[in-house]
Amino acid sequence: MTDAAVPAPRSRANDEHDLGPVSATPALMVERFLDFADVSSSDLVFDLGCGDGRVCVAASELRRARSVGAEIDPKALASARANVERANTKIGSALAEIRATSAFDVDASEATVVFSYLLPKGNARLGEKLLRECAPGTRVVTYVFKMPDEEWGTRLVKSEAFSSTRERKSGGVDASAYNKLYLYVV
Repeated sequence: MTDAAVPAPRSRANDEHDLGPVSATPALMVERFLDFADVSSSDLVFDLGCGDGRVCVAASELRRARSVGAEIDPKALASARANVERANTKIGSALAEIRATSAFDVDASEATVVFSYLLPKGNARLGEKLLRECAPGTRVVTYVFKMPDEEWGTRLVKSEAFSSTRERKSGGVDASAYNKLYLYVV
């Protein structure tokens, strides 16, 4: 874990590093992401804009994959670091790491899998960075929103819609129009 201090609260207005609001990926979708991207112990998973760190925690706990999260929101960062510390203690290894930095300041060149839960504008900005930095073969998974078709359309390998973000005993609302995962390969 890095010793970087928690950043001061930022004004979101006109912040070049802001990728949108902090919104946690539903726990069931995190597990589905791991399956969808075929994450294994040989992967290095990056979650750029990691919120509370749940993707990093799940990758490390469930798949024994190394993971790196980047977060600039002070409250989310504190939560992510606490969650990762508990997970690393639980598994007896420092597989997960949270960095107090912008997604744009992280070198993603070592990532084998990148996860993104951003609005389309955020995916477009992050997508440019990933195309510059990621090695051929890097898997990029987005939740809900696709990467821009102009640059990423030919890299889309598969997509899948899910009717719910949580296990239900009976019925419920079909939310498959929104609960989608998209897998791209650089």
